Amino acid sequence: MRGQPAPVGSTRPELVRALGRVADPAPDPRLCGLLGLPAPPPADVHTQVFVIESHPFASVHLGSEGMLGGEAADRVAGFWRTLGLDPPPDADRLGPLLDLYARLGDEELGAVGRQRHAVASARAALFWEHLASWLPAYLGGVTRVGDHFYRAWAGLMVEVLAAEAATMPERGHLPSALVLAPPPSDAGTRPRLLDSLLVPVRSGVVVTRADLARAGRELDLGVRLGERRYTLSALLDQDARPVLRWLGRLAARWARLHQDLHPGGLAPVGQWWAARARHTAAVLTAASATAPPGAPPGAPPGAPARVPC
Repeated sequence: MRGQPAPVGSTRPELVRALGRVADPAPDPRLCGLLGLPAPPPADVHTQVFVIESHPFASVHLGSEGMLGGEAADRVAGFWRTLGLDPPPDADRLGPLLDLYARLGDEELGAVGRQRHAVASARAALFWEHLASWLPAYLGGVTRVGDHFYRAWAGLMVEVLAAEAATMPERGHLPSALVLAPPPSDAGTRPRLLDSLLVPVRSGVVVTRADLARAGRELDLGVRLGERRYTLSALLDQDARPVLRWLGRLAARWARLHQDLHPGGLAPVGQWWAARARHTAAVLTAASATAPPGAPPGAPPGAPARVPC
């Protein structure tokens, strides 16, 4: 962390708005320079980070299935409606949420009396319920798959979140999405393991395609390209024991990473995410101990599994 971030203009909402613009494809190099970021990479790098590997949507990180839409997206859309606004089609995407947060910040600066208090309360609710609840975890994924530009952007975003948290009234409870979160990772059967491991709010881990490719390389296993569940299942088919151990170590790293991603006033949220990741690490380590070693004799990659999970 580089300390308190300097605003782009004269107000903090301008800084938040600028960070959202930088997350769009082909950001303005001049804006990046004002933020102290390096020159932006080509558009294909943005696609790799924001479309293929790490998805900037609240529903992906907070939803019970780890997918777009669903109840998690409905909660965000409902917040837009409480403000008297029509939610955009991508209401839970990072860009529109940061823009809305900046708009509320502008309104708060220009309001007085009860109106200012009402806007400040709405801004705080947006921050805690629909940004702080998932954005640091998303930024952790970006730091693991992004190039130097997007890693720098994610680091600055974490600093800004911590600075914003310091201005908020003290919270006595966690965001609703975390309080109402589905149960943590479960390795009772392979489908249950896959269902929970690939859902960030259940596992505390953002598992990317790059993670699975790295696991294959490090374990000398064949990697079948496809959606993550297919790729992970194929790895488990080949040799479940080392794959489960590798994933357990990944979850343990995420437990430590959440501490860095949730500094200052964000710490209670980080503790919740870290507890999920530690639970996942323990579940995977225990599962690896009961999995038979090796793949079936002569079995090609993707052969039937020998493990109950």
